[in-house]
Amino acid sequence: MSENPATIVYPTDCGNSPRLIIVSEFSAAWAMTNSDAVAERLAEGAYWTLVGDDKGGRGNETAIPWLNTEPEYVEILSTVTHGKFAACDGYVTHGASRVDFCHVLRFTGAAKTAKIAEIRTYLVESRTS
Repeated sequence: MSENPATIVYPTDCGNSPRLIIVSEFSAAWAMTNSDAVAERLAEGAYWTLVGDDKGGRGNETAIPWLNTEPEYVEILSTVTHGKFAACDGYVTHGASRVDFCHVLRFTGAAKTAKIAEIRTYLVESRTS
């Protein structure tokens, strides 16, 4: 991964729960194509599905639905968690392109040290101007 000077903005309410911070930072790492940070949070055999695509895979880095752009701006809009489940949405911009995303996650357990067992990602591409 190359060093990308993109601006990353997190929700202001991320400080009250370790899991909120973990999920927000994980989503930002995914947006920045930081494969080491993403892999660190995935459980062995994790399953990642890009909704609407039939190429989901188990525990294989090539199955991660990376963005096809180097972001200039990443904003995490909201993150919610409950037990071993979480969801996070936001968007990435590069020039006039914008990709909105939502990750729905299931962890291996409710502990803050639990790894991500499953992710469903929704992507919507649009133009900003």
